[in-house]
Amino acid sequence: MGESVISIILGYIGWVLMSILKFVITPSLMIAAGYSWWEVIIVTTIGAVIGVLLFYNAGKAIFTWWSKFRANSKRQNTSNKKPKPTKGKRKFILFKDKYGLPGLILISGALSVPISAVLGAKYFRHNKKTPLYLIVAFMCWACFLTFVSWRVKEGIS
Repeated sequence: MGESVISIILGYIGWVLMSILKFVITPSLMIAAGYSWWEVIIVTTIGAVIGVLLFYNAGKAIFTWWSKFRANSKRQNTSNKKPKPTKGKRKFILFKDKYGLPGLILISGALSVPISAVLGAKYFRHNKKTPLYLIVAFMCWACFLTFVSWRVKEGIS
């Protein structure tokens, strides 16, 4: 009896970790594995909350440190070379300038929890509600993806 409880808990922990790293596919996999829709929403939301808080705060700390490091190195370096942004970074900057934080929130579920949280920390860390907005966005994505996955499964069976 005790072993089955431990295996159930470990199973949920595995799904939480999966939802942190591969958020967009976790609801479909859980529905296919036979979990109920409310279990899927709870587990993926918990994973998203943990992932957003972990990656947002880590990203914020790294980018704050990097800004201070660059400021110190610029004082010591007298050359006037400016870094050349990559094509991908230019595209994201254009997206960020056009859509801002609401744009990131809308596409967050398609990006992944770590990428969305780190981008939020990089470009919107001065807005104290950014982590909250990302968490709410992932809750909405969890509901949407679970509903779609459940409907597909119901349509197939």
